[in-house]
Amino acid sequence: MMRFLEKQIAFVAFGIALVFPSAGWAIDVFVTVPPQKWVVENILGNGGTVNVLVKNGQDPHTFEPTPKQIMALSRAKIWFTMNMPFENRLRNKVGQVAPDLRIVDMIGDIEKHSIHDDHGHDDHDQEAKDPHVWLSPVNLQVMAATTAAVLSEEDAENMQQYNQNLQAVQKSLTELHARIGQQLAPYAGSSFYVFHPSFGYFAEEYGLQQKAVEAGGKSPGPRQIAALVAKAREDQVKVIFVQPQFDQKSGETIARAIDGEVVSLDALAEDVPANLTVMADSIEQALSERGTK
Repeated sequence: MMRFLEKQIAFVAFGIALVFPSAGWAIDVFVTVPPQKWVVENILGNGGTVNVLVKNGQDPHTFEPTPKQIMALSRAKIWFTMNMPFENRLRNKVGQVAPDLRIVDMIGDIEKHSIHDDHGHDDHDQEAKDPHVWLSPVNLQVMAATTAAVLSEEDAENMQQYNQNLQAVQKSLTELHARIGQQLAPYAGSSFYVFHPSFGYFAEEYGLQQKAVEAGGKSPGPRQIAALVAKAREDQVKVIFVQPQFDQKSGETIARAIDGEVVSLDALAEDVPANLTVMADSIEQALSERGTK
């Protein structure tokens, strides 16, 4: 616990010093998921408001916006999207009533990866690519740069402030990336077990492998659970990481079978740097309890 607190204090110590735009201008921005809010708010400062479509605890895979949310979105200046399936449907609805809404693909400049589960095929064929790009400080830097560029175009008067905020964000993320990289370096090549394969970008960034309980977007059957249990025992796994947005029964079943435990990790937490620190600490602890493999 003390080590975790020290890391949190260190993060605050080099925390982001925002420069606030001049008064008299406010940009109403929408984002799709909570991690985007952290990015936009830290570039925007107090120059506007940031609204989130998918709230904490909601599953983006099954999300449907309410009429109230659609109306609010139609009044916004900018909507930063994440290449999620429901966004395309919503884009068509909103476009009919708000043709002036600027819709920006926040992750258009990031190379997306297919979601590979541990059962030999891609997860969620309809999605094609893993949208959880924010679980990498390097990708967050790209998202921040996109945000600063768009805000500067919409509000040229405050371009300098947005760029200064961007520099502060980039510096903090560079330091975070270096710290996590050093922390997890001893475990390069190791596997950690998750329920839903949300952590691929984090794993790849730090030389790890995620093994998913969920198969093709569906909970595994008895035969698949038996195979996972055997593999987990072989890997000396004692922790199954689960996400609060999904049914945890399968993860709990495997954890009991290997005499282990389930630990919650939320891929959609809003405070992304703090969440990445928690993820690194949790995964490090899980891996250290069974060696480096």
